[in-house]
Amino acid sequence: MVENQTLNAVLVFGLLLFCLLLGQIGCVLLRIYFTSKSKYPYILNIICNMLGFGRKRLQKENININLDDFIKDNNLSLILYYINNPQYPILDFHKNKIRYFTQEYDWENFRWRYKIKSQGRNSIQILEYEGINQNNEKIKDFIDFEKIDAEENEVLLLFIVHDLLFGKFSSIYY
Repeated sequence: MVENQTLNAVLVFGLLLFCLLLGQIGCVLLRIYFTSKSKYPYILNIICNMLGFGRKRLQKENININLDDFIKDNNLSLILYYINNPQYPILDFHKNKIRYFTQEYDWENFRWRYKIKSQGRNSIQILEYEGINQNNEKIKDFIDFEKIDAEENEVLLLFIVHDLLFGKFSSIYY
């Protein structure tokens, strides 16, 4: 009876290991398939890296995207509103500027990092940033995605595209 339980435990452990390996391979294959079919594969690769779907090393390359077409293709809005007050704009993307609450920053001197911060059982997506505002004051703060009325990765997508077009390519380091 003890031998039977040991054999069952080894089989369950082996099956679990096999499922994990198969799942990892499946994620990589799905990423390769969807990225190759994407209209904007470079941006999709960066998002996959940030969200942890199989890291892929990216090289800094020139990106040729018409911002208006990209916004239209993905049904994005350049003005995002506070979740508790839909009339109050919280985040506004202009071609080479970003406005968060009342502060406006140039993409040339705007640095940011995407993080997932755990809070007990839940985790929240935040974006830490550092930049010089319109009054030439250096500000370091964070943007909490939970306060913005947007789709799950819409804010991240807008940051990546604007960074690649107007910023310092901060997003390729993911």
